[in-house]
Amino acid sequence: MSPEDEITLKAERRRMAAAFDAVLHEPVPDRLTALLAAPAPQVVDLGAARALRRGMSSWAAWGGMAATLLLGTLLGTRLAQTGDDGQGRLVATAAIARALDQQLASAPAGPVAVQVSFKARDGRYCRSFSTAAAAGLACREADGAWALQQLATVDAGPGGGMRQAASALPPAVLAAIDARMSGAALNADQERAARDAGWRP
Repeated sequence: MSPEDEITLKAERRRMAAAFDAVLHEPVPDRLTALLAAPAPQVVDLGAARALRRGMSSWAAWGGMAATLLLGTLLGTRLAQTGDDGQGRLVATAAIARALDQQLASAPAGPVAVQVSFKARDGRYCRSFSTAAAAGLACREADGAWALQQLATVDAGPGGGMRQAASALPPAVLAAIDARMSGAALNADQERAARDAGWRP
């Protein structure tokens, strides 16, 4: 280092010290000192803590079982009505099956809304549907059952309220439709004719 550089460095150190020495020598504020203070040791009665935990566990267990039962009941009644037909297929039943059999997409939406009807690449008729809690895509089998191809829960409406059955379909259902559709969706006349013919290909 040259003598000029040393002089410049010393001058810079003096300037920095003059600017920050006062701050470095200020006392530490009480609020920061309190944060650094070690907490006082706490003595816990283990017997009392265990007894309290046992009592809470019992209540928590019963409360958890009650909540699970309630949630299961609500989901069972509000999700799409579907079931296993004994052949390893998940099929639409009850109100959803009736809507897929009879309801036109142009019909006013009730508890089940039917949005799109089309012919799949394998020749079957397929229809999308939605309820207040679920949406899906089902295709008509040779035995007359509506086999589910896709089923998804739907988001609640604004503010967490009930969603309208005729709301937009979830992305998973739209993707399933795109993957199976051959050509365009049925128009109102084609859909009515397919329904009247029992959805036979």
